[in-house]
Amino acid sequence: MAKINAGSAVVNVLKNWDVDHVYGLPGDSIDHIVDALQKEQEAIKFIHVRHEEVASLSAAAYTKLTGKIGVALSIGGPGAIHLLNGMYDAKMDKVPQLVLVGQIPSDLANSDYFQEVNTSAIFEDVAVFNKEITRPEQLPLIVDQAIRTAYEKRGVAVVIIPDDIPANKIVDTVERVKEAKKPTQVGLNTPDLEAAVALINESKKPVMLIGTGTKKAKAEVLAFSERFDIPVMSTLPGKGIMPDEHSNYLGNIGKIGTKPAFEAMQEADLLLMVGNDYPYGTYLPKDVKCIQIEIEPSRMGKRHDVTVGIVGDSKEALAYLTAHGEEVTNRPFLQACTKNMQTWWKWMEEHMARDTSPIAPQAVIKQMQRIADEDAIFSIDVGTSTVWSTRYLKLGQKNDFLVSAWLGTMGCALPGAIASKIAYPNRQVISLQGDGAFSMVMQDFATAVYYDLPIINVVLSNKQLSFIKYEQQAQGQLNYGIDHGDINFAKYAEACGGKGYRVENTADLEAVFTAAKADNCPVIIDVVVDPEAAPLPGKIVMDEAKGFAKFEIRTALEEKRIASMPPLKDVMRQFF
Repeated sequence: MAKINAGSAVVNVLKNWDVDHVYGLPGDSIDHIVDALQKEQEAIKFIHVRHEEVASLSAAAYTKLTGKIGVALSIGGPGAIHLLNGMYDAKMDKVPQLVLVGQIPSDLANSDYFQEVNTSAIFEDVAVFNKEITRPEQLPLIVDQAIRTAYEKRGVAVVIIPDDIPANKIVDTVERVKEAKKPTQVGLNTPDLEAAVALINESKKPVMLIGTGTKKAKAEVLAFSERFDIPVMSTLPGKGIMPDEHSNYLGNIGKIGTKPAFEAMQEADLLLMVGNDYPYGTYLPKDVKCIQIEIEPSRMGKRHDVTVGIVGDSKEALAYLTAHGEEVTNRPFLQACTKNMQTWWKWMEEHMARDTSPIAPQAVIKQMQRIADEDAIFSIDVGTSTVWSTRYLKLGQKNDFLVSAWLGTMGCALPGAIASKIAYPNRQVISLQGDGAFSMVMQDFATAVYYDLPIINVVLSNKQLSFIKYEQQAQGQLNYGIDHGDINFAKYAEACGGKGYRVENTADLEAVFTAAKADNCPVIIDVVVDPEAAPLPGKIVMDEAKGFAKFEIRTALEEKRIASMPPLKDVMRQFF
């Protein structure tokens, strides 16, 4: 039989799994794999990022968007360590990822050689598959097994490859056509479905909480809600599954969610948890019946006591319930929720219309919304950017909303935008981040320029870590360690070869965003925003109110000044 390099056999495995690009940095301990990729660059494109963290964050974002496995590659030692942040993002948001990591040559193992670290031990917690190659013949087989496991367990698979292994000749046994294995699907149980129908029929104030497990069931979520007149709310990463402007949708639940969602949840007599693992139990209703639809049996009843548990696919389960339940066309509870939501959107429109100096972040969201295409992809960073986008952006079912949901890692928006444009080159991509988050990964704006990826990157500049600022205040602490210097990101964009705009006046926002949409290149819109713009909780609870009061008192007594606080009208609206 014919022989090929083990590294080339790996590339054939990747092709079989429909991998068409890899994010990473080359280097001595992985160069034989990179050389194999070079020979197949028409089939698999190597995306050279500037930092390995961006490689794994981009790979995770790519999978969140497409469902296809993302691949990151790096040398061992320092490069491998840099990958961890994006790997944990993939792990915690439950998306498959393949990580190919170099290692020192086999004959130098355990000799305290240059850059030698215990890579396998480092990845033990983050990976669902974690193996180091010892013989060339293993390499394609192990990579194939790694990808299968990543898909099956929806997690990170790591293959550690000593530098000398890929260059060896092996028998070419990789089949050229192979059907990707789908994750195992659990069948629905009819008695459970019938019991759920009975609960739905008898409830007066049901609410539905959806998560990413319903992304492929958008039509079914809509049909279910409309047939039974049930108000719907979503977890953060579930934004966009239900259209924001639908009369049955109450927005997100939680600290950065809406007041109507909070109030509806507290009034409910039946909770339907569908395709989510929502962790904040204080926002869920107490002592009410619960129907949970969940694909993973181990998560059944994890967050709330379950009256009826349906193990299986949410798309199939919702279709059954919709077909078999008694239609409701006039539910007073939904009407009250809808009225509350109309009031909420009126408040949000007031915020977005603010013509203040410095610029209100909400006014920036208004312009993002105005220029956004019907199928625009929004890649959102962690911090106040998450609050402003979640609360004010109105998404439809053709949009995508990318966040680092469970890990909540700063610096995720730019890598997500890069991955989005690679995955869908014909769709508009807009990222939103604060200056603190963007400065963590700003070097990879140069990656977007190099690969000619037209992305609009909006940076909210206020020279501080705003979300941390208000976290400190909510706990009654004085603000400390949150300030940083100013960077003119517009000039930085130009220095990298992209287009940059710096906006300091609200009156200039519309023209700048219009121009940025027309630019066919990577863009940074650097907006100097009000550092006192407060990301208030949708519903301010008593503990938070006490914390803010304590902060005010400490500021007056210890710093001899009156703290700048949000408008009293906003505070009162969201407290009572």
